[in-house]
Amino acid sequence: MENTEPTRTCETCHKEVAEANFPLHETHCKRFLSVCPDCDEAVPKDQLSQHREEQHTKVKCSKCNKKIERCHLEDHEAEECPERLQMCTFCELEVPWKQLEEHSVVCGSRTELCKDCGRYVKLSDQSEHSSTCSAADEEDSTQTLSSALNTMENTVSCRYCGRSFLEKERDRHELRCYQELYEEVDTKEQKWEDADDLFKQQSQDQLRSAYKATSQSHAGRQGPWVSGDQDQISTCPHCHLALPLPTLKWHEAKCRVNVVLKAREG
Repeated sequence: MENTEPTRTCETCHKEVAEANFPLHETHCKRFLSVCPDCDEAVPKDQLSQHREEQHTKVKCSKCNKKIERCHLEDHEAEECPERLQMCTFCELEVPWKQLEEHSVVCGSRTELCKDCGRYVKLSDQSEHSSTCSAADEEDSTQTLSSALNTMENTVSCRYCGRSFLEKERDRHELRCYQELYEEVDTKEQKWEDADDLFKQQSQDQLRSAYKATSQSHAGRQGPWVSGDQDQISTCPHCHLALPLPTLKWHEAKCRVNVVLKAREG
């Protein structure tokens, strides 16, 4: 069991002092300290006048002109002054505190378009409305996250259809896209055959003639392709695009097909 030494309260400094030391402490306090009549605080006797002047002299508030003791001025300006500036939660402008309520009613009645549901909602109802749009927000966040993850990898465009794909998937897609391009031409020719046999026969003759002319043109100009021609460049006579010879063979055939198709549509 702990021994608690009895204490007494000093009337001068209001501190709890051990009873055994109290007479000496009380004598010291009465000799060197005085109690401020304004705040009941013990201060050195030779500093009492200075203390009262610095802490208890009344000064005017710079905003509301109310007289207040200097020691309470800071708290008054921060928490009590009716002219202190407060920020509006809707427009983030600072207005005097005494006008804040009226300003907030007017400012909060303004509306903004909700991007999720397309409704116009008052600013004062935004927090409540956000709970009703939480599902839309979650869906939007999921889409945004998915989009961000996709853009982290490099994307490239297909040379035939122009669609974007991950770089590692481009070669496989372009091969399939190239095959589908010519299958589409064959499909269109089949439809034209069902519609007009004579027109279909003329179209086929034109296509074969175009491809034959392309092959003969290359055979006459360049000769057979060998491994040494990989670095040679020539231009397409239809679109004037410069390409390596192996690529130019297939490109020029496609260009011929496009020329025939455009002429037929015209």
